[in-house]
Amino acid sequence: MDLKDIRAEYLQSELNIDDLAPNPFDQLNTWFDQVLKSEINYPNAANLATVDKNGIPHSRIILIKDIKDKGITFFTDYSSDKGEQMADNKSVCINIFWKEFDRQVRMNGVISKVDRSESEKYFQSRPKDSQISATASLQSSVISKEDLITKVNELTKQYETEEVLPCPANWGGYYIEVNLFEFWQGRPSRLHDRFKYSLNNSWDIKRVSP
Repeated sequence: MDLKDIRAEYLQSELNIDDLAPNPFDQLNTWFDQVLKSEINYPNAANLATVDKNGIPHSRIILIKDIKDKGITFFTDYSSDKGEQMADNKSVCINIFWKEFDRQVRMNGVISKVDRSESEKYFQSRPKDSQISATASLQSSVISKEDLITKVNELTKQYETEEVLPCPANWGGYYIEVNLFEFWQGRPSRLHDRFKYSLNNSWDIKRVSP
C-alpha cells in the first residue's frame, strides 16, 4: 500500500514563545482546557512508550487521569507487559496528539507507583462493570474468550449485592514525573512551531526546528 500521496495542510494559528506559559504544566492545562471545551472524542488519550529489559521499545494508548504539580497519572494492571517493562526501566515517554487542533505534546519522565490509597479510591469510583472486568483480567496474559466471560460472570454473581469491589493488588496508578516537554503546533508548508521545555533547576524554553 503506497501512502506517499496522502497530504494534509496545517492551517491552525501560529504558536510563539510569548504565547507559552513559563511552566509547562500550566501550558498543558491551557491546551487541555481548549480541547475539553471542543468536546472531541478521547481528549485524554496518549501514547505511552516503554523499553523492556532487552532494549526493545513498546508503545500503546493509555488514558491520562490526572495532571499534578510535576507529572501526570494513569491507571493500569501492574502485572501487564507495560508494568513489567516499567519495573525494569523507569524512563518512559508519553505523547498526546490532538488531530483536530494539529497539536502534539511529548513528555519524557520517570515512572513510579502512586500511593495505594489513591489507587483504591480511583478504582472504586469507576463503574462497577469496569471494576469487574479489571478484576477478571490479568492484562497481557493468554486467555480464551470463554474463560474471560466465565470469570466476569462469576465475579458479577459474587458481588451482586455489593456496590464496589476491592481493588486488586495487581491494579493501580502510575505517576510520571516529567523532566522534558515538547509542544508542537502544526503550521502551513510544514513550518511547524515546536518548543522544548527542559528542566535545569527551572524550566528553560527553546524553539526547535520543525
